[in-house]
Amino acid sequence: MRLSIVLFCGIAAVSFHGSAAVISFTGNLQSDATVLACGSGCTLGPGNSDSDFAQWAAVVRTFAVVVTSTMQAITFSYGGGVNGQGAAIPQGGFEPYLSLFDSGGAFLASTFPGVTCPPGSHTNTVSGQCFDVLLNGGTLAPGTYQIALTAFENLSFAENLGAGSLADGFTGLGNLAPGEDLHYAFDVILTPGATSTPEPSTLAMLPAMILLVALWRKS
Repeated sequence: MRLSIVLFCGIAAVSFHGSAAVISFTGNLQSDATVLACGSGCTLGPGNSDSDFAQWAAVVRTFAVVVTSTMQAITFSYGGGVNGQGAAIPQGGFEPYLSLFDSGGAFLASTFPGVTCPPGSHTNTVSGQCFDVLLNGGTLAPGTYQIALTAFENLSFAENLGAGSLADGFTGLGNLAPGEDLHYAFDVILTPGATSTPEPSTLAMLPAMILLVALWRKS
C-alpha cells in the first residue's frame, strides 16, 4: 500500500555562518500535518497514536539553492543539541531518516549509508545511542529541492524501487521506540562553491531568497 505524501508547515528559520546558509526546521510530526493520508482508505487523525504517525507520516520541506553549493542536512532531535539558530533542542525525538529530492521529486540521496552521530549531535542519555543522522547531498546546482524527514525505515518508494518519484509515497515501515516522541529538528546547510561566487548584488539578495523559498509549503 503506497502512502500519500504528508506535508508539514513546521517552523523554518535562516541564518548565515560565514559563507554557508543554514536553514533550520523544527516541529512535530503529528501536530504540523496538513495532509493526513496513509494510503487507500486510511486517514490519520486525532484518534491515531504517535506510533501510527511515526509509521506513516513524512515531513516534506522545500528549499532553494541560489548558487551552486555543497549541501548537507543534520538532525538534532533524537539526542538533542543546538541547531543553526542557536536554539537548544531537547532529546527524545524519533530515530530520523532524511531523503533528498529534486524539484520534480526524483530521488537524489538519503541517509541509508549515512553517518550516525555526526558532529554537533549527542548521545541520547536514556537509550545510550546516537541515532541522529547527516545527509550529504553533494554539490547542487541552482534550483529548488525537497527534503523529507521520516521515522527510520519509512523510506520512500522512489528510493526503494530505484525509479518513480517522491509523489509515490513511503513504505509505511517507520517505528517509534519507547521513550521517543514526535518532535523533530534539522538543519539544511548550503555552502557556495569557491568557483561559483555570485556577484555582490546576488549575495545581498541571498538571505531573502532562501528565506522565501524555505518557508514556502508545497501544496
